[in-house]
Amino acid sequence: MSGQVVWDASSDVDIGSLRERFRILERSNFANPRMTMQNDSVGIVAVRAPALIMGVASLAVGILTTLFLTTQVTSGPDPIWIFIILVPLLFCGAGLFLLRQHFRGDKWLFINENHLELRHEKSEKGIPERYKHIPFSDVIKIISHERITHSSDSDGSSQTSVSQVTSLLVYNSDEPESRTNQELCHCVTDIGSPTREESDAIAAALNFLILGTPLPSSAE
Repeated sequence: MSGQVVWDASSDVDIGSLRERFRILERSNFANPRMTMQNDSVGIVAVRAPALIMGVASLAVGILTTLFLTTQVTSGPDPIWIFIILVPLLFCGAGLFLLRQHFRGDKWLFINENHLELRHEKSEKGIPERYKHIPFSDVIKIISHERITHSSDSDGSSQTSVSQVTSLLVYNSDEPESRTNQELCHCVTDIGSPTREESDAIAAALNFLILGTPLPSSAE
């Protein structure tokens, strides 16, 4: 990970209840309108649901491509028919996936008094059971870092994209050494941010709310 900022749980201090910590956070430079407190938990959207139009458009492209190819190609070698079948299937599959994610709603991270939970806004499905109740003691590190993604096109050209994310790493019961080796941890979720500064601030706020790690003296 390049340019990462890490706050370790080793500096934990007792600074009161979750509500008290949230009030302190609201008065600090690390307050973020993305974080809200309702009832007895603090919530933040971890992943936005895709827009409805994205799923509909992908599904429409798959269907229209099928109709076009079947009317234009009446005969030909087997590879052509494989292409005719696979391309629409890819678009239709992507469309159905996007529609499913849209109707499940945004993925939220909820911070409760003693545990975390991930939950979709409109559905109970799509979240592993182990991520519906994560004790604070299982949170190993909260990291702000750049995520670099490489992709290549069929013509051989490559593209690199950089995004700013805050990652929550938790204990992996299959790897006992994950308590001291973050490479073995489970990444519960990545919270995307438009800037490095916001990603760092979210990491500091989450460490404060979840682990009780004191906030840095100022937002850098």
